[in-house]
Amino acid sequence: MIDSFKRDGMLSWYRETSSETRWVLWLWAGVLLLVCLEQSHWWRIREDYLFGFLALPFSWFVLGERKGKILGILQGEGSPHWTSSRLGDFIAWVLFGGALASVALGALVRWAQGHSQPASLLFSLAFPCIVFSSVWLYGKGKDGRPLPPQARLELVGLLAFPALVWLMTTPILSFLEKQLSLFLLRKVTVVVFTVFEVLGLFVEQRGNTLLLPKGVVGVADACSGIRSLMACIFAGSFLGAVYFAELWKKGLFVVLACVFAFVFNIGRSLFLTFWAYKWGAASIKGTVHDVTGFAVLGLTGLCLFMLVPLVEGRWIRG
Repeated sequence: MIDSFKRDGMLSWYRETSSETRWVLWLWAGVLLLVCLEQSHWWRIREDYLFGFLALPFSWFVLGERKGKILGILQGEGSPHWTSSRLGDFIAWVLFGGALASVALGALVRWAQGHSQPASLLFSLAFPCIVFSSVWLYGKGKDGRPLPPQARLELVGLLAFPALVWLMTTPILSFLEKQLSLFLLRKVTVVVFTVFEVLGLFVEQRGNTLLLPKGVVGVADACSGIRSLMACIFAGSFLGAVYFAELWKKGLFVVLACVFAFVFNIGRSLFLTFWAYKWGAASIKGTVHDVTGFAVLGLTGLCLFMLVPLVEGRWIRG
């Protein structure tokens, strides 16, 4: 079957699967369609989530890279000595049922409120829950016997990025986003004010705004970093999924993405504040503001990419 997959493509593989597997795949496709339709609204109207349009092609790329491993597991022999774990099956069924309820609730919210962050979040939470629980419940080898737990968990790991990436492309609920934004604003404001004080430049702090000789600059105008944070996490997760197999290395790249996003955003805020100090507060609006925002994401991605050989150990061995 693996040879036919490589020769004739996914259609040949699909035709040879059981009706049970087809039902699961159609369920995945249906929920994913709901996720994409709901989230695409936010991707269009919010520039900070524009990267969401990359989620589907990036997921497809990761699946293509892991195709051989996935088929290898599915074409392996089931365990004749393995009987289903009651506890494992119970947890999986609860997760599966909860995911279906989440889809139904999300559809109800969508119908009542139109496009909304809660509906988008409910759909995004449901998709990985359905994927992971159905892998456990319906994971079988080519002989029709249940796959051993290790094989199912390995399959879950291979599907983790395509299933979980949609949580990163979902707008954070308004109250959470506001709290995180305020926290980052305070930190950025303190750093910028301290740097200007050390350099002996006139500046006066008033909450989250800075009084400069040529006007008042709100740190929010230079962005708190919340807008670039999710995009950088997305970039770090994708690079981690593509280049590393170890879970700790994937997690390390997500942490590094957060660190780089925060550090580069402070640099961006300093640059914009110096620009406003020199040319006036109105000068940082428009092109200067937007270009520096995209620079944060670009620099984060570049630094993460350059760190791949180090994390892999190639530089150390060399």
